[in-house]
Amino acid sequence: MKAMWSTLLLPILFACANAEAPQEELCDQVPETFAAYVARTLTDSTGMFKDFYPPVTPLSCELLGMLQEELKNDSVRYHFERFARRYWSEDPHAMGTHVYIKRHLNFPLAMAAAAHWYADTRIEGLRELQEYRRLRPLVCTTKVGSAKLDQQDRAAVHYLIRALETTPLGINGSENSTIHDIYMREVMATLDLFTGQKHLSTADGQVYLVMPERELQQAIAEWRTWLKK
Repeated sequence: MKAMWSTLLLPILFACANAEAPQEELCDQVPETFAAYVARTLTDSTGMFKDFYPPVTPLSCELLGMLQEELKNDSVRYHFERFARRYWSEDPHAMGTHVYIKRHLNFPLAMAAAAHWYADTRIEGLRELQEYRRLRPLVCTTKVGSAKLDQQDRAAVHYLIRALETTPLGINGSENSTIHDIYMREVMATLDLFTGQKHLSTADGQVYLVMPERELQQAIAEWRTWLKK
């Protein structure tokens, strides 16, 4: 697993023009108790890091439905629950869960990681989604299976666009700012990979995100166009 990034400094946030605070989505696909269980697991119950980064965009209703189905598997549920804050002292980076995601190419768990309160976990989840998508040509499946994969792709793209629209492009600070830039770059890289487009510079060693607001809005429009196909 790639090296995790640590959080150190308290930033003052600055938002891009269209960033808005993420809101919980009304969902009739899953029971309220399940949605609350997921929120508790993916949220920092202590509030220790709440001012370090912008609020995390919660999973969409469609993704909650996929996760609910996946968590019927006891092994998946076990690894999902290791994302909870109460396991922080023994495994702050949920290493076992990330190993499980990579081994099984588990889409719902990778999406849960991408919506986690801890920035390192979100970044790792996005990279796992990228690996999941790169290996797609190696997956042999039925027509029904292909339809499921397409549904997952579209759910991921829809969520990641929403994440861009509800998250500031950058934040002030030093290490936190760098980590946030990495997160936003990984969101865009994942969108490019899932849609087959290319909006993000991939220069070797580039960490900081440099994208004017006009270019970002154009990229979002083109990613949305892909959803309509």
